[in-house]
Amino acid sequence: MIEEENNQEVRRTTLSRQLREKAGLTREQLAAIIGDIAVSTLARWENNGVEPSMTRQQWHNFCRAVGVNFEDLPMVLSEKVLVA
Repeated sequence: MIEEENNQEVRRTTLSRQLREKAGLTREQLAAIIGDIAVSTLARWENNGVEPSMTRQQWHNFCRAVGVNFEDLPMVLSEKVLVA
């Protein structure tokens, strides 16, 4: 059982990263779609669990890009999610 757990690749990631990856987008692509966001800013949000700070239009662009409705997003996107 322990060996089986050690063999599984488990990593922690943010929900924003999960949504981006599920949509098949690179950070560069998402930054371009959102508009006026640096790739390094996206990396900070994803790697450090920093709450995204965007304008209404940028949130609209983000949601459209990742295929979710704004109303369906959790209040805190920086919440860590365990992915196997």
